[in-house]
Amino acid sequence: METTLGPDTGNLGFRIGIHSGPVTGGVLRGEKSRYQLFGDTVNMASRMESTGHRNQIQVSQATASLILASGKGHWLRKREGLVQAKGKGSVQTFWAKSKSSSTERSDSEPPSSSKALFDESTGPDSIDRIAPNTAEEKEKDNSLIVWQVELLTRLLKRIVLHRKLDIGKKGKDLATLDVSKVLPRDQMTEIIPMPEYDPKVEKHFMDADSVELPPEVVSQLNDLVAMIASMYKDNSFHSFEHACHVTMSANKLLNRIVVPSPLETNGNKKAAHDFTYGLKSDPLTQFAIIFSAIIHDVDHHGVSNEQLVKENNRLASMYKGKSVLEQNSIDLAFELFSSGTFPALVSCVCASQAEFNRFRQLVVNSVMATDIFDEELVALRNSRWAKAFSLEEESVVDVKATIVIEHIMQAADVAHTMQHWHVYQKWNEKLFVEASQAFASGRGAAKDPALTWYQSELWFFDNYVIPLAKKLDECGVFGVSSDESYNYAMENRMEWESKGENIVKEMVLRREEGNHS
Repeated sequence: METTLGPDTGNLGFRIGIHSGPVTGGVLRGEKSRYQLFGDTVNMASRMESTGHRNQIQVSQATASLILASGKGHWLRKREGLVQAKGKGSVQTFWAKSKSSSTERSDSEPPSSSKALFDESTGPDSIDRIAPNTAEEKEKDNSLIVWQVELLTRLLKRIVLHRKLDIGKKGKDLATLDVSKVLPRDQMTEIIPMPEYDPKVEKHFMDADSVELPPEVVSQLNDLVAMIASMYKDNSFHSFEHACHVTMSANKLLNRIVVPSPLETNGNKKAAHDFTYGLKSDPLTQFAIIFSAIIHDVDHHGVSNEQLVKENNRLASMYKGKSVLEQNSIDLAFELFSSGTFPALVSCVCASQAEFNRFRQLVVNSVMATDIFDEELVALRNSRWAKAFSLEEESVVDVKATIVIEHIMQAADVAHTMQHWHVYQKWNEKLFVEASQAFASGRGAAKDPALTWYQSELWFFDNYVIPLAKKLDECGVFGVSSDESYNYAMENRMEWESKGENIVKEMVLRREEGNHS
């Protein structure tokens, strides 16, 4: 499961509710028009899902009556006791029997909340309290590496196919790489030019899965990802597992970029290309974003940039006290990528010096976007956003593309705050543990993070996460899926406001237990 769908999906479960009755269907007008179903039947089906159990199907009395009438009464098992359905009162429901009873639960078990898709055994506390097992951790890292390689391989096939079909833009073979000695921060640019729409590519496009990569390319890609994984320190939060979660989230956002239908563009494929600012048409950009997610915290020290500057760390001196960790990750990743160890892979990703320069520029801007506490960079991004999204001229399309790329990385980096509550809890505690370890070693904040964690999380939601979720919507390329990020952020914020103080107390207790064990 994790190899196919990404990290944190190995214990996925489903909760299904069914109700039968009349519905009204139609397409609502507006920017986010989509076919929808309306009516009390839909509401009741939702109640059947929200009051159900993990990996079970709960059906209403109306649905059960139809099943009984069809002579399939043996499919059903009456649920013990009445269910309290919001807005419906007490109702009798039924479980749909499975072929195997192994997934069925006792009716006395409390139902899950409407947001928690996992039972307690898969929650953050039980996962994080498991004693470290070297063999298990190694196996997990290997599975994550396999998943990363498969994802990058798919994108690499698209690059090869795109290059093959884009006849007018062949570049010279890449012999040596001229890696600039300029600091990554100084290489940032306001505009990364996106490839223009090319009808030849669209006309001759074929399924990228038909492309066969040379075995040495795939082998070198596997070695590269494995070496990147080994460059991550054993931090609680800023770890290779976090990089995988960011990668999965970035890939999810890329896949949710909406391409208008031919009906919406009157068959104008260039208009569809321009609507997504070219992001959906350029596989090198997509590869660069995923690569950035994988390497963005390489060699992270488990402390802040501010702390490294305070300590006068050699990296702080090297990078002039600005975006220290981000610049270090970029340099280490490109030193490895350009080391000569992966010649077939590098030539496959970048067939010319121009392609390499563009690839590096994409990665630099993407990783630097994750430095969200540098006031100078924040001011530059806000200014650029105001200019780009207040105008409609074609001249700002590339600016918008650059902004969207950076926002994908920013959202992916804090994706746990805009996902299910149990995901937020897991990564929030990991970050708390890392901050506590830094404090205990004299390399963190002046105060124990437990004293400020509750209020700090509320501040982070209000001043960064929720505004970022709104910007994903304002970008205009993510369609209705942008609502999901905003809704989860708001729900998690409200849940944290209600439960956060007690959760902090519980995290402190686990921290103390860990210190004494």
